[in-house]
Amino acid sequence: MCKRQVVSIDAQGSLGEAARLMRQHHVGALVVTSGEAQGRHVYGIVTDRDLVLDALAREARGEDLRVGELAHTTLVLVAEHAELGDAMQAMAHSGVRRLLVKGSGDQLLGLLSLDDLIEAYSAELVSLVRIIRSGMARELRETPATPAARGEPLLIPAIGRANWASVVAGA
Repeated sequence: MCKRQVVSIDAQGSLGEAARLMRQHHVGALVVTSGEAQGRHVYGIVTDRDLVLDALAREARGEDLRVGELAHTTLVLVAEHAELGDAMQAMAHSGVRRLLVKGSGDQLLGLLSLDDLIEAYSAELVSLVRIIRSGMARELRETPATPAARGEPLLIPAIGRANWASVVAGA
């Protein structure tokens, strides 16, 4: 479910370079890396929102600041086989919209965004709607509906004469 194609940028990269990468790859976040003797490591994450709000607040040009200066270095991780609810809880608890997905060997497998969760839950909701519709169709096949008896039309009482919880304007 997560995006396994992670786009990264070195912490020393410019904000302009970060913006170009985001546009080129159609992503809203980059994994910020730092090089060390043992290899490249995840340093943090920078989002399109960080680029716009933080850079503008500092009145900086895109080439003046380094990505590492804006990156969020407190990493919020979720295990590869975590449930959707666990990921949602991690986002809510941490106040983030993206989680790094970690494999069994501490390697970065991907990025899970709030959009990914919404997409997954939407698919689940569609499945629930299908269950409801299927049950209703089965019920109608087994017990056809009988026409409602025609009686007097029902009138809605004047406003002020009934205990209305709310009134829709213009009704």
